[in-house]
Amino acid sequence: MYSSDESNFITEKYVQECRATMVASTIIGTRKYQQDSYGCIETPDGGLAVVCDGMGGLEGGEKASTLAVGMLMEDYLRTPVTDYKEFFYQEAVKLDDLVYHITDEQGKLLGAGTTIVAVHIQGNMIHWLSVGDSKIYVIRSNAMQCIVREHNYRMMLNDLYMKGKISIEQYRSEESKAEALTSFLGIGNVSLIDQSETPVELLKGDIILLCSDGLYKSLSDDKILAIITDNFFDLQRAANELTASALKYSGRGQDNTTVVLVRYS
Repeated sequence: MYSSDESNFITEKYVQECRATMVASTIIGTRKYQQDSYGCIETPDGGLAVVCDGMGGLEGGEKASTLAVGMLMEDYLRTPVTDYKEFFYQEAVKLDDLVYHITDEQGKLLGAGTTIVAVHIQGNMIHWLSVGDSKIYVIRSNAMQCIVREHNYRMMLNDLYMKGKISIEQYRSEESKAEALTSFLGIGNVSLIDQSETPVELLKGDIILLCSDGLYKSLSDDKILAIITDNFFDLQRAANELTASALKYSGRGQDNTTVVLVRYS
């Protein structure tokens, strides 16, 4: 299943299978348009979860994120996959091209784009994919770790500064542009694609969080972790509270916010 909800109410999607419990919640926030999309699909020994955060004007972002989620799900269902690292890479290249060529009714390129984070669970192993600044966290034993990078100008600045190629003064002069994305689906000939080099092993009780930036830009990591651990036995309630808290505690207009929680059991 996949969704691009247009209401300002929390949308709930629930999938349960023998090894993975998946839930989701999404809100439009204070924006006029919902440009987030997500999908969850079950398999006998795991499943696939994906979150996309679209960008590109009135309809471009919604079209981009919906297309990316839908096509990934369709390819996953109809393509026998033996190498998930290669599958995710080829999907990123394909989706980048498809999103880049989205046009309006007059055939003009919309200039749309979308981030993507996705995880595939097989048994107690996960493969993951990330392009853009949406995030994947692993929660284990009351600790939370982000396993992906934000593909933005800040990452580039940090790299240049650590290598001694720019001074702290140069870094600070460029910092106002730090949130600008340097990679996303729809950029055209995407080259910055992060994915797991080897599968990540899960332990019983581990929770995986996929989210758009509306969550982590509104709530601290400590707050996110507290909400999840306080609702460990009611994962849907945890997902709902995450999006509701993002809306409640954001000190400004709230972006579209989407979370998918996956518990390995």
